[in-house]
Amino acid sequence: MVKNLPAEKRVSMRTDLIRAGVLVIITALIWCVIYNRMSVESWQIPLAYLSNPMKGDVLVTLATTKAASEGHVWPFLFTNVPELGAPYGANWDDFPVTEKPLICLMGLLARIMGVFAAANFAVLLGHALAAVSFYAACRILNCSWPWSFAGALIFAFAQYAFGHGLHHITVLYYWHVPLCLVVSAWIIRGEGIKLGERRFIFALVVAFVTGVQNVYYTNMFAQLVLIGGLVQAWLHGWRRALSAAAVIGTMAGAFLLMNLNTIFYHLTYGGNEHAVVRNYRWLEIYGLKLVDLVIPPPDHRFPLFAAWGADHLKELVLSPGEMPPTAYMGIVGLAALTWLVIVSLRGAIIHARLPLEALLILWIFLYANVGGINGIVGTVGIQLFRATTRYSIFVLCIVLMYAANRLSTVKFKDKMLVYGAAILVVLIALWDQLPPQVSQTDLDTTAKTMASDRSFTEAIEKRLPPQAMIFQIPIMEFPESPGPGVGSYDHFRPYLYSHSLRFSFGSDKGRPLQAWQQQLGQAPFNDIVSRLESYGFAAMYVNRNAFGDKGDGLIKACQASGHNEIIESDQGDLFCVLLKPSPQPVLPNAP
Repeated sequence: MVKNLPAEKRVSMRTDLIRAGVLVIITALIWCVIYNRMSVESWQIPLAYLSNPMKGDVLVTLATTKAASEGHVWPFLFTNVPELGAPYGANWDDFPVTEKPLICLMGLLARIMGVFAAANFAVLLGHALAAVSFYAACRILNCSWPWSFAGALIFAFAQYAFGHGLHHITVLYYWHVPLCLVVSAWIIRGEGIKLGERRFIFALVVAFVTGVQNVYYTNMFAQLVLIGGLVQAWLHGWRRALSAAAVIGTMAGAFLLMNLNTIFYHLTYGGNEHAVVRNYRWLEIYGLKLVDLVIPPPDHRFPLFAAWGADHLKELVLSPGEMPPTAYMGIVGLAALTWLVIVSLRGAIIHARLPLEALLILWIFLYANVGGINGIVGTVGIQLFRATTRYSIFVLCIVLMYAANRLSTVKFKDKMLVYGAAILVVLIALWDQLPPQVSQTDLDTTAKTMASDRSFTEAIEKRLPPQAMIFQIPIMEFPESPGPGVGSYDHFRPYLYSHSLRFSFGSDKGRPLQAWQQQLGQAPFNDIVSRLESYGFAAMYVNRNAFGDKGDGLIKACQASGHNEIIESDQGDLFCVLLKPSPQPVLPNAP
């Protein structure tokens, strides 16, 4: 394809590829400095672990990465993890997952560099892809390279990225949003996306990539394309809407392809209404709010901004969309939004056509704002898209691309002034958007907790035979079911370090095969121990944080029943009581 381009275009593409490479290097360097990942040892420490309860989902990300590295997660196939959900094994087919290519990539990286380094690299890759995609989108729209480059760095290091990070790794992969906006603009403006032509093929590729990313992005891209298709059909007839239909169809096809396992599983075993639980109130709590775009995060490097953000959090009735705060657009993003608003108001006064960017943002707010169209749809039971604050990244991308386009038309007397202005804007944005640097103390604290979990798990493995089953207390459902004092996925901690053990936690809730655990929890303690032994469980793992007495009562009860072999974690938050499994275990009966 490149060979058929004019020589000038080929040179331009090669130059842009070089600039994109430089962009990736700069992004990686900034990322490594901010996260203090400058040594091989530091890369083996995940960006989050237990220190921040708001980032508790990081444990399921790490567990999923390990499961993928062991060959348990593949597109199109049923997902079963034999090391979890003992004694039956964990099934993960009830919960729809479209991002399996990303999960498989993380699993492959984990086989090469380990689970924790692979997870860190995946986060870095998300930032780098966002930078390259934004740069490419702006160049496609004929923006000048300095402003495209500047916007790319600002977009890659948005507060949105740091707010989600490793604990929401699939949400962090918003890199394709700029390309989605390019395709949407082509369709809405009717700029010649004809069936079979280069732009059409490009649009289908973007649609497929979007379909295998987080469903929130698929949803908004589909809406914008649908709007474009309806506009073209209204103005020029239904044939002009065929390209939009093809794009939406490709997205839907990719989504269905990634969820074949869930579809066939539900057809075979029936639906499971408990697997994904949503209700209307979450649509308001996690909805998009205009104020969230403006309020800086409480860890902002400028004390006045940090105090403003902290004071705001104290006064909230509803959460700021998601915690940690994710929607803050930054000084540069807000300046670009203000610019767009002023231009739009001036246009409205003189009855000129409003910028497309303003109309797109207006639609996003009508749909995603608290009490908006998504809320109305939610009142009749369609409540899948509860966290519409995530559409703030579309707003940021739109205004940054708008600013890059407008600034590209500004004539500077000297090119050096353009470079200087672009660098200044980037420096302001990075000062404003980058979080405080991770300290060595933070790394040491996380490393100490990990070392405690690792040595604890290794001590259990030394005392038990391979494939030994461990029952985990408190009894918790999976996914999204936290307990008092224990995060939703805290029980994955020993699995991350285990080579041969099997754990009771981790199978999708709502299926009869797993109901025995909840029933067992209602029995007297001595009956629980004897029944676990009859089922073949070799140990009982306890998280002390779930109990007001830190589990001391359980230890005394175990000792009173003759179970005196107890393994403690170095940090004292976990312990494991060795049981006496029956040589002829009988599996618990599923109701």
